[in-house]
Amino acid sequence: MKVLKYPVIAITFFLALGILAGYYLSPAPGFLYALLGSVFALLLTSYFLAKKDLIQKPYFGITSWLFAFVMGMLVQMLHYPPNQKLHYTNSLTNDIPVLKTVVSERLKPNAYSEKYYFDVLSANGKPATGKLLVTVPKDSLGRLLHAGDAFIIADELQPIPAAMNPGQFDYAAYMAKQGVFHQVRLKDNFVKAGQIDSFDAYVGQLRETLIHSFDIHNYSAETRNVINALLLGQRQDMDQETSDNYTNAGVLHILAISGLHFSMLFLILTTLFKPLNRLRRKGELLQLIVILALLWGFAFITGLSASVVRSVVMFSFIMIGQYHTRNANIYNSIAVSMLVLLLAKPMFLFDVGFQLSYVAMFSIVWLQPIYKKTGRSGYLIINYAIDTVLISLAAQIGVLPLSLYYFHQFPLLFLLANLVVIPLSNVVLVTGLIVLLLNFIAPPVAIIVGSVLEWLIVAMNSFIAWIASFDSLVLKDIPFTLLLNVSLYAVIILMVLWLYKKTYRRTAALLVSVLVFQSIYTITVWDSKSHDELIVFNNRKSTLLAERISSRIMILSEDSLALKNFNIRSYRKGNFASEVILKPIQNVLWHKGSKVLIIDSTAAYSPAMKPDVLLLIHSPKVNFERLLAELHPKQVVADATNYKTYVARWKATCQKQKIPFHATAEKGSYGIK
Repeated sequence: MKVLKYPVIAITFFLALGILAGYYLSPAPGFLYALLGSVFALLLTSYFLAKKDLIQKPYFGITSWLFAFVMGMLVQMLHYPPNQKLHYTNSLTNDIPVLKTVVSERLKPNAYSEKYYFDVLSANGKPATGKLLVTVPKDSLGRLLHAGDAFIIADELQPIPAAMNPGQFDYAAYMAKQGVFHQVRLKDNFVKAGQIDSFDAYVGQLRETLIHSFDIHNYSAETRNVINALLLGQRQDMDQETSDNYTNAGVLHILAISGLHFSMLFLILTTLFKPLNRLRRKGELLQLIVILALLWGFAFITGLSASVVRSVVMFSFIMIGQYHTRNANIYNSIAVSMLVLLLAKPMFLFDVGFQLSYVAMFSIVWLQPIYKKTGRSGYLIINYAIDTVLISLAAQIGVLPLSLYYFHQFPLLFLLANLVVIPLSNVVLVTGLIVLLLNFIAPPVAIIVGSVLEWLIVAMNSFIAWIASFDSLVLKDIPFTLLLNVSLYAVIILMVLWLYKKTYRRTAALLVSVLVFQSIYTITVWDSKSHDELIVFNNRKSTLLAERISSRIMILSEDSLALKNFNIRSYRKGNFASEVILKPIQNVLWHKGSKVLIIDSTAAYSPAMKPDVLLLIHSPKVNFERLLAELHPKQVVADATNYKTYVARWKATCQKQKIPFHATAEKGSYGIK
């Protein structure tokens, strides 16, 4: 495999492994420094020994990989926010903290609150760093907050809630990888502290000016949101229906500024500044500098999101590599850009978009010699359509295991959608940039061209909605584990190697990888079916129970739509269930010899029950001490449908009588194995 012959790729790979090891193992700083010193000494020794060898030995390469691995652990440790001396968590005491903060970024809101990232400037009067998740009740401040708005907050910081149900997305783990560990709600706990001039504030003001320049067109909210996403990387106000349509059609990447947009901008800028190449001295260098400056300027305006940063860095290194040598290896350029990003932001490695973009780019480049063998037509439009389909297919092959692992769905019509949407979105992007420019220099002309832009966006959204309407052609809730993800990548890699060169060894390796994947899938399904359990979910609106027996899951709830509940769907796709049925809740359940008595708001029960587990739902009004004296339960469980005051009183009573108590609103779901 030629790719692995380039050392920077191997170094980047082992640096990434080191970041993973550092995050999950959390080695002590002293140990890491000692290990790095030892490995560095070993690297120098192997280097001087290698210089004396006419025929190179492998030990220098191995020690350089080991050094990259240890560097990865060290970089992760140094960049992990709580390890930094000034991080606000190191200033927290038992008293309510007083934090001076500044708005850095607006996030996607929910139905009730706006969400922001606030940077911490000081804690209890001392300089501090860090980032908070801040929620603001809608309309409570009368306006949206902007980058640079400063606030002094005095309130107890709340930890980010962890996953409370099996199979549920772990929001706390996700936010920790973004460097966010606490949240606070702005409500009678703050004072405004003016405006802090910063680079983020200036960029935010410029972006707001660009966004408001479209006010003269009176676009619908849906059209405005697509323009904001495509041109300025602002997706916060995108409505859920449009987002779902793009997701189900397999074209969600259109709404995130990524390599697709930068490739189009690069093509436009290269064409515009091509005359610079005619200059005798340094014409190509001047063209490179101008294009890079404009690309980075666009990146800053869009807010330097993770997807934007990785795309512009990747393109920058590819362009610089091509400038220095026309035969620059694109694999090296991709690897160097990834190496630089991971050294600067090691937690990018855990970003799903980071993984998808680099895997997709690598897959497109790696498979290019294969799909370029297809016949060419004499018509440019046909060749463009063929290239669009083949590039989309190559990217989809590369990201398929990751998509199944993270999103658990696969749109079967993604090729048709991309064939139309990719060229159409490029036209929308170019037209949008023209309209943006005309908004400031010729508003009457901008309104005319803007009507064309609106028509293009409406047509694109309508086509995507039509594709997404074929719901049966979107495979959803596909169970897929990390081990299946790794084994499927092994199959894909060996398949591509076999397509490059069909030898006996590669054929055998491919067949073995397929057999291993099938075996892992079979074992995973068998293992999930061999663990029967009864789960009491943490669900506020209604009581939810799930009894899993082999491949069948029985949902018990008073909610007729319980099968569509997000918690149930997450639980189902994580357990390879072939059959899911819904039944009403009964007062008594039996599971593997354990008797479960359920007491609801009617407070009806028989003292002769003597349950192993007592489940309280919908706040029953009972004399709890007498209830415990009559039933003698081994375990008491209260689900999230109960009043908090009731749960607190029951908990105190159980602690006094030394009976185990579990409140799902506090501890998450409860399971009987």
